[in-house]
Amino acid sequence: MTKKAGCRAIERLLVAREDGGLSAAERGLVEGHLRGCGRCRAFAADRDVVRREIASVPWPALSDELDRRTRRALRQNGPEAAPAAVPAWVLVALAVVTIVTSVWLAVSLADVTPETTLADLPVAGLAAILIIVQNALMLFFAPVILRTFRSRREGARRAV
Repeated sequence: MTKKAGCRAIERLLVAREDGGLSAAERGLVEGHLRGCGRCRAFAADRDVVRREIASVPWPALSDELDRRTRRALRQNGPEAAPAAVPAWVLVALAVVTIVTSVWLAVSLADVTPETTLADLPVAGLAAILIIVQNALMLFFAPVILRTFRSRREGARRAV
């Protein structure tokens, strides 16, 4: 094991030590390493400073009004108000679209090499790249869209 890898392992143990999660053997290993490694001693000292500073920051006080509103909302909505799981048909449709797109992409981009430029790609290759970008954007924005849709649906149900 290299010194660098040993230091990384010790850093992980130092973090675990903060929560009291080390065995006696691990504590001995850490203490022995700290005696001979200034870098890890500095890391441990930095962690101690950060923990002391965080501990000295006062927690914000929860206003009585916010506490009452939150408790009222929890009583009204209850655990059954949790958002419903995604319907099975949506998951099946996404799986089918993913499989079809993957096969089409594999066929469309089969001739692509590291030297290929966008100008050299056939129209099918450009369309494949467009679909890759579109899918990445959909994956990024899907949670926001689903949350918005569900909150509007829940708002409409409560209004009725």
